[in-house]
Amino acid sequence: MSNDSIRITVVGVGRMGFSHARLLHRLGFLDSIVEPDNATAERVSLKFKVPSFSTIEELASERKPNGVIVAVPTNIHSKVALEVVSHLPSLKGLLIEKPVASSVEQALELKSKIHGKNIKTIVGHVEVFNPVISSIIEILDKGVIGEPRSVLFQRRGAVAEARLDSIGDVYEDIGVHDFDVAMRLLPRGKLKLFSSALTLNNVGNSSIIVLTSQEGEFIVTFLMSREFAGKLRTIDIEGTKATLCANLLTQILELRSLEIARGDKEVSAIRIPFSNGEQIKVYGEPLLSELWNLVDCIRGDGEPLVTIDDGINALKLVEATRKSIETGKVIELDV
Repeated sequence: MSNDSIRITVVGVGRMGFSHARLLHRLGFLDSIVEPDNATAERVSLKFKVPSFSTIEELASERKPNGVIVAVPTNIHSKVALEVVSHLPSLKGLLIEKPVASSVEQALELKSKIHGKNIKTIVGHVEVFNPVISSIIEILDKGVIGEPRSVLFQRRGAVAEARLDSIGDVYEDIGVHDFDVAMRLLPRGKLKLFSSALTLNNVGNSSIIVLTSQEGEFIVTFLMSREFAGKLRTIDIEGTKATLCANLLTQILELRSLEIARGDKEVSAIRIPFSNGEQIKVYGEPLLSELWNLVDCIRGDGEPLVTIDDGINALKLVEATRKSIETGKVIELDV
């Protein structure tokens, strides 16, 4: 399939949907938009010179997109995705912004409806497309830091109170990114989770979450906040040989030898795969990479990097976090 055959519709052109539309327009893949707010629809339609529709039904009556991005408010992700799947038989690729649904139950229903329709579906955990993550996985696979024992995720920033109703609590809004990454870095299976949180307008807005294996081989700590004056996204992984520090914003990784830190070895004695304390820089635009993954799926020569099952596993951690906060207890789960 040639690039000229790629026709992608963005459903919902608010904050995130507009970013998708802007990049798709630049790539030449934007076919149309669906937006119920007339003023927003007119503004975006004129800017990118594409037709706009107020409903999926109107879109289906006039266009035949082979790709759709669902970027509507969080609480209707699965509902709109189901409408898209049922009304657009031409669909080959579907990108659903995070979270894939408001609950595991909704996500499982969506998965069952898509099954057998030959629609390759991506969930918008865009951090997975950050080249820092693939670099971390490569370093872990090579055994460079030894066995991972402790991981600290920090994802902190600020969000206007007016947006809280449309984006949900901090766990489903930003937590799903780190939940997904954690499942890619560490062994899956039976886990234990405990969490505590602060609320704003009765919405979980800042939280610390501790996740461990049943046998205690590793511990993962998630520190997430939408009340931080600044922007911080880091992953620190402590292994039996070394510590790996990664900054997801600057896309810089640093390896620190544990033996050298303890004073057991001379600094000049290490090169795994770069010198102790040396920083390496990786390059990539996660959102653009995510869109190219969608294009590859539409063409039929690619597979989703973030699947519905990945979205479901992230939601399991979201629901376990909420349950722990509500009950004040440690929650056991299997992912």
